[in-house]
Amino acid sequence: MNLVFSSKAPKQCRPALEAMLFFNPRQSRVREGIINSLEKFGHPQLEEAAGALSVRVGNHEAQTLFAYDRDRHGNDPVGVVVFLRTSSAEIAIMHVAVHPDYVLRGRHAGVGLGIALMEKVKEIASRIVGVEKIVFFYRKEVVIRC
Repeated sequence: MNLVFSSKAPKQCRPALEAMLFFNPRQSRVREGIINSLEKFGHPQLEEAAGALSVRVGNHEAQTLFAYDRDRHGNDPVGVVVFLRTSSAEIAIMHVAVHPDYVLRGRHAGVGLGIALMEKVKEIASRIVGVEKIVFFYRKEVVIRC
């Protein structure tokens, strides 16, 4: 397994990203959190600029981090996390999606991709002056201290 992370995805990945973000078979497990996130922030949408895709959420300037497995054939991301700064001291993780092969019971379950994506956000947050915590919006009781 050779994971790399990027803030952009090639525009050719649109079908795979749509499937992972909007039609993920595991999203029913966090349905209430998704509904709360949609009500608070708006609907996520894929945007294309300069030949690359990113995720925009409602009218918010969200940040997107895509995970790629270099050992996997094809250029499609295997995971994505969408987050934004909700106050001077807080970042909210609004959405995490992982390809079915990389979930806890998938072929590549040992990777812990969902956790790896959240750890990357923590790493980013630790470099932002004033950020003290990260809230996983699907589960408000999950707070990560920076």
